[in-house]
Amino acid sequence: MKKLFGRKKGGLSCEEVMEVLQSYLDGETDAETTRKVIEHNADCANCELESKVYQDIKSSLARRTEPVDPTVMATLQNFSDRLVSGEIE
Repeated sequence: MKKLFGRKKGGLSCEEVMEVLQSYLDGETDAETTRKVIEHNADCANCELESKVYQDIKSSLARRTEPVDPTVMATLQNFSDRLVSGEIE
């Protein structure tokens, strides 16, 4: 059964995963960070879900043919920042 929160020895904490999540999803993390995020998500249901939600949002936005309303983008960015800061659990 997957843990809700935590860190394997030598792995990333939930907070650390959230700090690099967008870069990870954009393919901008180095091989070691990528490996650690994948390992953490395999054991952490919360971070795995967060990753899936972000990936779904990213995929949905990529499929759009019309420009995204700047207000919507600002709202998503604000939500993301609040998640990373721990303001929203």
